[in-house]
Amino acid sequence: MNNNYVLNPCETEKEISDAIKLRYIAYRNVDAIDVNEEKTFKDKYDLLNNSKTCLIYEQGAAVASIRACVYSKEHNFMHIPAFEVYKEEIEKEIGLDKVIIEANRFVIDPAKVDSKHLFKIPFRFIMLNILKFSSDNIITAGRPKHVPLYRRFLGLEPISEPKKYPGINVEMIIMVGECKPLLKLVMEREEIYRFTDEEVDNYKFTPTMRKLPEGIQIEPNKQQKSIL
Repeated sequence: MNNNYVLNPCETEKEISDAIKLRYIAYRNVDAIDVNEEKTFKDKYDLLNNSKTCLIYEQGAAVASIRACVYSKEHNFMHIPAFEVYKEEIEKEIGLDKVIIEANRFVIDPAKVDSKHLFKIPFRFIMLNILKFSSDNIITAGRPKHVPLYRRFLGLEPISEPKKYPGINVEMIIMVGECKPLLKLVMEREEIYRFTDEEVDNYKFTPTMRKLPEGIQIEPNKQQKSIL
């Protein structure tokens, strides 16, 4: 991976704070959310044990963030955000008995949004989770204008009409991809998406956001840094 970037699962108070502040900046830049006094953006899914947020730093500054939400038997088939508005389409396309990784809350600093390389980096974290949980499918929601980009980049196909995504004032289309061919494609094409078996084994999916309405609390896991 480009040495200018550091990709960290959110495990320290600073990382969690940086992630929810960056979300706010990015979403406000496109009027996707309303103004709030805290200048942060978080939701109920940040509190769940099937959710993990990751942050990308460039020279000490937070420049991008993404969240992985896991739908699996291991997590008691706990719902993921996309189910709030696209569950019918997802059930029809892939069923609800599969392991699904949803990539969501993907944001980039408005000053860096034109960086094609930075766009790819957060998905290293998503690929790691796909491998960790042997996911059958990946889903993500994007604006209609971005559907061709996700099709080229990840081979994802749209399966819905534009709908308002949970928590933001923007209509998005849910896209889906089968993980096995997707992984083969992106690993052959992009070195940053390749992991050793040891790296996957050593990765621990530990939820970190707790009691956010009362304040940020953490469960540190410093070993994750060396993997990403």
